[in-house]
Amino acid sequence: MSSLIIAAIITMVVFIGLVFVITRVGGNGNVRSRLDTLATTQGTYTGSEYGNPETSFLDSDEEKSGLAAMGESLLSLVGINAREREKELQLPFIRAGIYSPNAVGYYYIFRVIALPISLLLAYVLFTSPAEGAMQKLQILFAFILPILAWYGPNIYLTNAKQKRQKVLTRSFPDTLDLILVCVESGLALDAALARVCRELGRAHPEITKELNKTRMELTLLSDRAVALQNLSERTDLVAFRALVAALLQTERFGTSLTETLRVLSDDYRHQRLMAAENKAGRLPAMMTIPMILLMMPAFILIIMGPAIIQFSDVWDNSEMSQ
Repeated sequence: MSSLIIAAIITMVVFIGLVFVITRVGGNGNVRSRLDTLATTQGTYTGSEYGNPETSFLDSDEEKSGLAAMGESLLSLVGINAREREKELQLPFIRAGIYSPNAVGYYYIFRVIALPISLLLAYVLFTSPAEGAMQKLQILFAFILPILAWYGPNIYLTNAKQKRQKVLTRSFPDTLDLILVCVESGLALDAALARVCRELGRAHPEITKELNKTRMELTLLSDRAVALQNLSERTDLVAFRALVAALLQTERFGTSLTETLRVLSDDYRHQRLMAAENKAGRLPAMMTIPMILLMMPAFILIIMGPAIIQFSDVWDNSEMSQ
């Protein structure tokens, strides 16, 4: 069996493992057990208590899978404290929308296994005989694969966080408008959040989950300010920080919640309109290159086609006369 075939098999194994890890890590975990933990410990996600094991979102009643436990065992063998790593990764996983207790185990399994495999594959690519362009391609892959194996999980977390933030930002103006309507109708904040969660459960499921967590924490935690601050920490968005600041101001000083929400609603509705206008303004510039590449050859063929046909006929007639 040639070295290229071996390299292809190893690459396929690494790819299948990556797909498996991404699929399993993407779960949201058991939210009910997490809320039960909050009820018993009155924990928080903010400040220094991100490192407190009693309030860790990974300390739910849901049992870890055998693969995640194996990952923690591998980490202990190489001298890595799994609990400390969980504390470090807790906030990035929360902001990426991942609450599964197996997430950190899968994360480090990939990093521990994929890097040696990628280094072995790089060695095979370096030592395999090749010439010309194939040799340069093998050297390129030998450098890229270890980098992807080491930085791939972090890239995945960053992309998951950015996608989630885009979804939350898109849903925020509609949610804020509905909260304003509920508050103006006489509902308290807790009841307003409950009604918003019922109304927007299908249209905006991601922001509904966040508001539902906040509603539960407002009920379970002794300090309502902590529950509101947790919302801004989980989302890490300016819009939610502004909303939380307005709600905290209302809770602390007794200011009008209706007026504050109306100002925020008008502001973010205008921001969404400006973003749409900005995209519409960029559209002609973005369409220029596709139009040049796809439509200009057709136009040139239509314009120059008759002249080319006539020139071909004249050339054929001159050849026949000679």
